[in-house]
Amino acid sequence: MSMIGLGLFPFLMYYLYAVVPLAPLVYLLLKWRSYRDGAAADPWLGAVVLLQYFWTLALHLAFIGLILAVAGVIGNKMDGEVKPGLALLFTGGVALLAAFFALKGLPGSPLRVQAWRVFFALNLLLCGLAALVALGASSFMVISGKPADARLPLVALVVFGAAWAWFLRLMVRR
Repeated sequence: MSMIGLGLFPFLMYYLYAVVPLAPLVYLLLKWRSYRDGAAADPWLGAVVLLQYFWTLALHLAFIGLILAVAGVIGNKMDGEVKPGLALLFTGGVALLAAFFALKGLPGSPLRVQAWRVFFALNLLLCGLAALVALGASSFMVISGKPADARLPLVALVVFGAAWAWFLRLMVRR
């Protein structure tokens, strides 16, 4: 197994757990805003926030799986990178679908639009930070004379950069 495959799961745990405290903060922010604006209480707000938070984690899991799989295909490392990447991509895709259909099953509310907007902003932040880190890592590897080692950060730059642009478009459009 390659070094990427060995270091992937601890990285995922740190990445996902760094984002864990954000769900209660998003809920508190939305609850405070609805109270401030005098909006009616939404009994489904907590469920919506948790499902959208789960959707965000699943999306990033799928992104990491896609990055690992594509980098493995480029580097011809089937066992070390492609297979774990495809497994993460599949897991993230299944979780995305589960969260999507669970969100569709909840009754609509005006606060749901605000919740989506907050999670679009959160994803814009997370994808932008990941793209910035990938740009720095790939630049460092290319400048230090190790362009072959830059394949993973370059793929991450493309995936997270495209996701950042997509979330930026969603934020501007609404």
